[in-house]
Amino acid sequence: MRCEECANKLDRYVDRELTNTEALEIQLHLEGCPDCMDNYEFQEHLKRLVKHSCDCDTAPKAFRDKLRQMLT
Repeated sequence: MRCEECANKLDRYVDRELTNTEALEIQLHLEGCPDCMDNYEFQEHLKRLVKHSCDCDTAPKAFRDKLRQMLT
């Protein structure tokens, strides 16, 4: 696998959206390519930061109530 192909599939790899075969190809490439591994580690870290940031905040109660009312 070339680095360009790895870069094009890395987002889906991080999100676990690839087939088992594609994921294995990416994993094997990452094990032998420090530059792509750095990119993967950055994306994985960024995903964890975003998840953590989103888990900390809750919408105001009035907003949630209004949204629930609109959706029902």
